Amino acid sequence: MAFVEGVARRCPQCGDDAFRQLPSYSSPPWQIVECCACSFVFLRNPPAYEHLVSEFAWEKTRVAEVARRKARSPIRMWLDRVTRWRAGIHAPGIVGRLNRLFAPGCVLDVGCGSGKKVPEPFIPFGSEISEQLCRDADAHMRARGGRATHAPAMEGVKEFPDRYFSGILLRSFLEHEAQPKALLAQCARVLAEDGAIYVRVPNYGSLNRRLLGGKWCGFRYPDHVNYFTTKSLGAMAADCGLSLALLNPLRLPLDDNINAVLKHGGNVRVVAPR
Repeated sequence: MAFVEGVARRCPQCGDDAFRQLPSYSSPPWQIVECCACSFVFLRNPPAYEHLVSEFAWEKTRVAEVARRKARSPIRMWLDRVTRWRAGIHAPGIVGRLNRLFAPGCVLDVGCGSGKKVPEPFIPFGSEISEQLCRDADAHMRARGGRATHAPAMEGVKEFPDRYFSGILLRSFLEHEAQPKALLAQCARVLAEDGAIYVRVPNYGSLNRRLLGGKWCGFRYPDHVNYFTTKSLGAMAADCGLSLALLNPLRLPLDDNINAVLKHGGNVRVVAPR
């Protein structure tokens, strides 16, 4: 893969430009840093959006990332693959989770990929920066009364009117977004008053990250540009007028992902999984 110079950015949470280098978590030329003002951890120099359409499209980088991890930790990768069943323990799955969290109506899948994550009877809409994946998603969603937009997430969400969606899916996406707070603000705008946003992001506060350091599975270069803890995700949501409820609090310290629901108003709270 050809070298692409990243675009330097300020802290996506507070906007401060002072940072502390985290070399043990970085992979040159990609620089993971910690904000000196609010302690948010992020990739300081992500690729520009135009490179995410081609050189760093998800379907391409996923293959390269799997190969990198196999070369670096072959035994751990093998163990993870043969014990993948453990991730489903006490987890309802995406269909059951959305049916429980979302009211009937239109649902927006941000970073929708091939567009098949939103189950019936919801009407699926999506945005996707990968041109090929967006074509697949649009065909699938139009057959169910919705559509997919080929655009960066921010531009895709801006197309919709206020309070349009009963649910929004941010599953494995906010960690990829260079403007996560601005995106959350747009999502809050198009979310119905009684609507819900399902969020899943890698858990930077997990025990695994502390034990494995730079070998932690949550580090993906240069795809993952934000590294959330429950505290930083809750703070960003609150700045956008949203409350955060954790869906996996009991297993969170050992879980490599944060699963949460965001709603209008209220305070950060914890909801036991059902």
